[in-house]
Amino acid sequence: MTVIENDISPDDLKKVHQLRELVKDDISDYYNTDFNILRWLQGHNTLPLNEIARKMKFHLNLRAAWNLDDLHKKERSHPIHKHWKYGITGPSGHMDNVIVNIEQCGKTDYTGMMETYSILEVMRARMVDLEQMLAHVMEIEAKTGKQAWILYVMDITGLQYNKKLYDLVTGSMKSLADFMADHYVEMIKYFVPVCVPSFATALYVVVRPLLPEKTREKVRLIGETNWRDDVLQYAIHSSLPSIWNNENHTFGGFIELPVSYPTDGYYSAKNHSVVKNAQTINVSYGKIHVVTKFIKAGGKLRWWVRGNRNFGFGVFYSDEEQCADFFVAKQVTPCFPWMPGPTLVPMEDEVVVKTDAYYHVWVSNEKSWWRTLEVQLLVESE
Repeated sequence: MTVIENDISPDDLKKVHQLRELVKDDISDYYNTDFNILRWLQGHNTLPLNEIARKMKFHLNLRAAWNLDDLHKKERSHPIHKHWKYGITGPSGHMDNVIVNIEQCGKTDYTGMMETYSILEVMRARMVDLEQMLAHVMEIEAKTGKQAWILYVMDITGLQYNKKLYDLVTGSMKSLADFMADHYVEMIKYFVPVCVPSFATALYVVVRPLLPEKTREKVRLIGETNWRDDVLQYAIHSSLPSIWNNENHTFGGFIELPVSYPTDGYYSAKNHSVVKNAQTINVSYGKIHVVTKFIKAGGKLRWWVRGNRNFGFGVFYSDEEQCADFFVAKQVTPCFPWMPGPTLVPMEDEVVVKTDAYYHVWVSNEKSWWRTLEVQLLVESE
């Protein structure tokens, strides 16, 4: 997709061209637009250009690993999509080039999701929605020559406070927020939580320092009083969901209500044990553990992993047996530099490799200052 004319300043356009040159071997034709590159410059404006390129390559390697360029064309067919509903409703109407997305935070069963699926499967489903948001943004930019964004409205209606909520917000949901900040830089105009109860406001004060800085700057809280009126400063009636309608308000946007997960489908309810031949490995604080196998094209790589505390995980490939920098290595599956632990649902997958190469299964305890990580890990090839 090519934007013939745009309103990017000459100085910014010069930087766009410089960054494009640094990532030219990794960027696809689909993703290679001035505005997509500009977003990386905006999101990391305090970093030198070579460091921005390094972060961008991390994302571009993910795009190649999961063929993200075509994902926006796919149907929402993952089982998780029945429980985590599509949220794009229409234009903001008050802000130019802004599309509204409604996230039903108070009704979506995030706890059930994380008890049923591994974080890898959650992201496999979520990437479809993120790529559809990006496709909407890119389409507007191609038509108008101006930068576009997503308005991320978070409906807190029905949220219940308990210990699991705190664990969820500081654990799994933080990991997903970090993932969005790492890979969908400057796509969100504002995060607008609405109908926020007092306990949620207090919880946000606690977790705010844990959020990426750019994310914190974009949050606009709207409390429980007059929230239906207050949100209208961000979006018009037709782009806000009709499930908010009452005798004084009529909204026209359509979204489906999410469905809760059955507890008998939780991983913990199925009495699974550690898989046969899995090894228990201790990874000291600040260290990593890597399993490397040489596999020829057409061969299979399988893995199963869970940890007793927070850790990082990724699967990469390279031409060398010793990989110097996993952050910019080619990804087989998305890399998570940090995930919450203990693991509720183990991550497991099997891939048919496409290239003769060394394949590296990477487990990281680098973010820990003093605690040892214990993981059960199985890596097999054939």
